Amino acid sequence: MREDLLVLCRRARDAMFFRSGPAVRAVVHECDPTQAERFHGVILEGVVGPTLKMPREVIERGTGRGEVRPDAANGYVFDAVPAMMTYRSKVCGSEWTDAGLEEVVDQLMVPLLRSGGS
Repeated sequence: MREDLLVLCRRARDAMFFRSGPAVRAVVHECDPTQAERFHGVILEGVVGPTLKMPREVIERGTGRGEVRPDAANGYVFDAVPAMMTYRSKVCGSEWTDAGLEEVVDQLMVPLLRSGGS
């Protein structure tokens, strides 16, 4: 599960800084609510949807392998990594290094998800 989460975090980080990443961030940061409505479908389908789908898949695979508590598979947990990455990027101005991604996985996600027997 840990390695799956790290791959997920690295992909999310890389997507934030890929060629279209700055454009998407600019739209999200700069649009007022009326303007944002025009981009709502594009952002939801192309950015938010996949970002939320990937943690769900990783956590459900971990549950199937017995590495994740079954009750840990919920919307709050699925949102934890994207929310933390967004918060740290926007509010704290942090860039996500590999070491930072390992810390969020090891200090937040693994303890949050760990099954009793692991």
